[in-house]
Amino acid sequence: MENGARVIKGFILSIPESVSRLWHRARQLASQQLTRLREDLVDNSHYEQEKEWQKVLISTCFTSGLEIALHFHQITDSKRDSLHLVCILVAFIFSCLFVNPTKFPMTSKVFGKVAVFLAATVFFITISIPFPPGVKWASWIIYAISLFVIAICNFCY
Repeated sequence: MENGARVIKGFILSIPESVSRLWHRARQLASQQLTRLREDLVDNSHYEQEKEWQKVLISTCFTSGLEIALHFHQITDSKRDSLHLVCILVAFIFSCLFVNPTKFPMTSKVFGKVAVFLAATVFFITISIPFPPGVKWASWIIYAISLFVIAICNFCY
């Protein structure tokens, strides 16, 4: 009986030490998780800030291209076919962006990529409207090379 009492007494006396170790280990784990969360938040905020800058840059380029094309058509008597093409493509871009991602996730993703492709195409069309034919061909060669490099990077990486 005395032996059993000693075991129980030893067990009861070791409980505070075990709880103290568990508590210490729990605090270490919590601090590690908080550190990871802080790092994730810093990385996420940097990513969000980068996305915002990309949106600003794209919208600035897109609007300046449209302004250049409209200004060129206002000061010259040129064909308006290219401007009509730009308007149709912009309408396609907006229709691609308004697919509901909750109901059609894959279709929304595909249409989002189509919208980005069409936006780049519209940008190059609007920029090249006032150019002379030689420079216009050069801008379209740059467009084709950029498209080719982006396609290779998307498929390979």
